[in-house]
Amino acid sequence: MIRFGFDLGANHIRLISDEKGIIFDEDCMVALDKKHRVLAVGCEAKEMKGVEDDIQVIAPLALKEIDFDALYLLMEQLCYQFNVFRVFQKTELIVSYPTTFTEQQCEDLKQNLLELGAYRVYMDQQIWMAAIGANLDLFLPLTSCVLDIGYSNCDIAIFSSGQMQKKANCSISGKSINNLIGKYVRQNYGLIISEHMKEKINKKLACAIKKSEPVSMHVQGMDVHLHQIKVITLNSNQLVDLVQAIVEQWAHWIAQFLNDCTQQQREDIYTRGIVCCGGVMKLPGLIQMLMKLLPCPFYVTDNPEQTVSQGIYILLQRME
Repeated sequence: MIRFGFDLGANHIRLISDEKGIIFDEDCMVALDKKHRVLAVGCEAKEMKGVEDDIQVIAPLALKEIDFDALYLLMEQLCYQFNVFRVFQKTELIVSYPTTFTEQQCEDLKQNLLELGAYRVYMDQQIWMAAIGANLDLFLPLTSCVLDIGYSNCDIAIFSSGQMQKKANCSISGKSINNLIGKYVRQNYGLIISEHMKEKINKKLACAIKKSEPVSMHVQGMDVHLHQIKVITLNSNQLVDLVQAIVEQWAHWIAQFLNDCTQQQREDIYTRGIVCCGGVMKLPGLIQMLMKLLPCPFYVTDNPEQTVSQGIYILLQRME
């Protein structure tokens, strides 16, 4: 039996093998020609963005409405590229998907993979895979709480006795920081910057605490008045207020979630803490600020960006 897993993230798509672990970890993008044929996927597709008018580069999970046709083509190409389906051998797939997927969308995706050649397809939400990847014992009668904040997702859930007891989703995610950075630069410098530039600023400068020696970077964009390219310099301390405002909203949302839990569940969480994962958890000062605003400890997994993928890998290993 051949076993693979897909970790479907808006920013990154990962393909996991039961033998080698993560074998593909690149941008969740696909480049298509006019006839809707795949030209490239991942980082190669991203580099083709804006190169030619007749090449369409799509990030299927980063759109307001998910482009499932593009997602199918992207997954199909990865299956072909990594020889997921083989003659005279059966392939089992595990797919982790965002909590925003509807039941019908999950069923459609599953059917598509079965038609491609999968023998069996198991699907579950990313928050489940995150809990497994964090190496929590979900079968304990005690309550375990997992927080997963990524580029386009923000989920929290509690687990006990082998079941997800409660979950919630927040509309504020990592890309919310990108949007605020874009507004800040436009209002204060009269500069329109690209999505790529917002992402670069977020990764390099965004932090929730001021530093004695802030990091700086040059930012290029289009001057709204002069309509010409302009370069400015930003430093990390300038973005602290923006980031803190978003962290405060996350803290308020988490507090509401905890208030809706039972007294016993809250006591367990206040004692045992909240396990955190997702790329946003690498944001400097985020955990420290959350612990100041909320009465419970927070713990970040060893590799927060790949915790979901680690959960898939663990399940692939156990399927024997």
